[in-house]
Amino acid sequence: MTTPITINQRTATTVGQLVDRMNQTQETLRTYIEAVGAALDVPPGWRFDVQTMAFMPPAGELTGETEILPVETQPDAA
Repeated sequence: MTTPITINQRTATTVGQLVDRMNQTQETLRTYIEAVGAALDVPPGWRFDVQTMAFMPPAGELTGETEILPVETQPDAA
């Protein structure tokens, strides 16, 4: 099959709303983590590790990192 398989308008609207909510939630989380980092005087370049719930030093200063969110805002990859 080489033609796109489309979804109906109602489903497309729902998917669009869910994506919007996800993006808003991601931005809220990023802002919250930045605020917590600022309140704790976390140095620039440190990142928040979601598995340990701790701010971690830059990658060059640590080995065995897990999935992390940057403290500073980065542009969305969308």
